[in-house]
Amino acid sequence: MSQDWWDVPGNPYAPAKIQDPAIAEPPSPPAPAPQGGGGPNQPYTAAELLALEGATAALVRLDCGLAASSRAVAAGWINRMAIEEAAASARLNGVLIDTADLRLLAWDSLDRAPDPDLAQALPLYDLVRRIVARHPRHLYTPRRLAALDRTRLTRSTGFSLWNGAADDVEAEERWAVLQAALAPDDLTRLRAAPALTGAAGFLAHWHRVRADRSAGAALGRLLAAWWPARQGLVMARRHNLDGATFEGSDTFVSPTHPAFAGGPVLMPSIGFLGHALEYRPDRQEGWLLAFLSAAARGLARGEVLLRRLRLAEVRLAEALRPKRSTSRGPQVATFLLAQPVVTSGRLAQALDMSGTAARTLLDGLHRDRLVLEISGRDAYRAYMVE
Repeated sequence: MSQDWWDVPGNPYAPAKIQDPAIAEPPSPPAPAPQGGGGPNQPYTAAELLALEGATAALVRLDCGLAASSRAVAAGWINRMAIEEAAASARLNGVLIDTADLRLLAWDSLDRAPDPDLAQALPLYDLVRRIVARHPRHLYTPRRLAALDRTRLTRSTGFSLWNGAADDVEAEERWAVLQAALAPDDLTRLRAAPALTGAAGFLAHWHRVRADRSAGAALGRLLAAWWPARQGLVMARRHNLDGATFEGSDTFVSPTHPAFAGGPVLMPSIGFLGHALEYRPDRQEGWLLAFLSAAARGLARGEVLLRRLRLAEVRLAEALRPKRSTSRGPQVATFLLAQPVVTSGRLAQALDMSGTAARTLLDGLHRDRLVLEISGRDAYRAYMVE
């Protein structure tokens, strides 16, 4: 966390300054919310202050929990949350898909051809992977952001950084809108607010300049997800998560996979599941409270997932305790935690095991209820830990 975060205007956690009553200055007016809240130069409402305090505390708590977790748990958390964020973001774009189907499709384990909506959501998942794997300092300038669209390190057919943008937008128009959406003066103004207020204000600004039409609403939500890290409230990076133990999926061909880099703690789209009518960043009134409430719901989901992965880590460590020096038990546990979907073939390839040994191991863990079978098939089984 940056040292100057405590001094930003409107911070509910700033310690009170004790002054001599004889020289005490008159109290300053409440800090205005940025343009994503109740409006310019308007104070926070009591409900907004309570929501800001609760969501900020949850954000920092989850960030500290991830920082204290093992490399496998941290990688598994961001890999699983990226899938959920992509599915939720697709729903906000009007594409209704099942998260379980997207998980299987993204990890090459779906037993059928994807329907049109599911196929449309796969490039969106690749967009989430691409953005969450970047450092926030590479995302808030038009030139660096646009450069990501030229980095074709993806296997997803139809990938575009501008997912969901209108088809009739020309390159010149998109560039002009990006310059307006990422104007330094506007970003500096948003940095004067608490991190989550700034994230809400950024998303409102993204829609105000029509960047949702020219560059895509999903991209704006992902940039808002990184905003707390950009302001220093949470970490931008955790562990160095690269290593052979995380390989084994076809989606790992890209070095920008989130398991290698960490990712944002805030996943804004997840919080709007079941509350899609509240997603109105184009409306000034009530948007800040709606965003903070959604952030709290998304962070609560993240905390639940982190607790489950930590519990699974303990149970797997006990079940796969090495009985001899050549045992691969710890590597298997790490692989299961880090990967959202595991098959016997993928496990065998990653850890240099025989296919029979991998199937026997996974079947045993399934019988002990340490992994879930998610493919629904007998011939080709896929498992997950959560």
